Amino acid sequence: MFSESLNLRIALLQKIGAKFDLQIKRTADLIVASVENGGTLFFAGNGGSAAEAQHMSAEYLATLDHRNFRPGIRSVALTTDSSFLTAWTNDFGYEDIFARQLETMGRIDDIFLAYSTSGNSHNICKAITTAKKKGLKVIGFTGNDGGAIGSLCDVCFIVPSTRTPQIQEVHTMLGHELCALVEQKVFGK
Repeated sequence: MFSESLNLRIALLQKIGAKFDLQIKRTADLIVASVENGGTLFFAGNGGSAAEAQHMSAEYLATLDHRNFRPGIRSVALTTDSSFLTAWTNDFGYEDIFARQLETMGRIDDIFLAYSTSGNSHNICKAITTAKKKGLKVIGFTGNDGGAIGSLCDVCFIVPSTRTPQIQEVHTMLGHELCALVEQKVFGK
């Protein structure tokens, strides 16, 4: 039943409570510093997390709330270039697909926002390692116990659940809160 599903979501949100408040502030400060220094936000994930990466990249590039028009924020979803994605995976496989893009395009003032509900996606782990080597800040969004990603990031939002849909729903809420806070800090909106 829908009401049972809602109750699971409510229980998860109550469990989280204010747990992410300091992380949201710290992450917003990192993103603001990147934006003010001309940096780019890079997003990546697999499956539903790829969709979330694209969704959040679009929020920064466009605007979170169309009633508060503001300049765009440089943002790239590493999951969207079908020519690169198919060429690279055909020739080299999938494991380095995001790492290669960060290796080529990433700069020191950029931020990599990495999504993996399990926290163990090999291509995301490799991309994080590449991003760190290049001097990018890394923000993780995961679930379960954080997996391998949990300890690799500068900031990691670990949703305390093993249910993929609920983890992804919380990632969406966190992403919207972050974007709203960044808009407020950068543009006063």
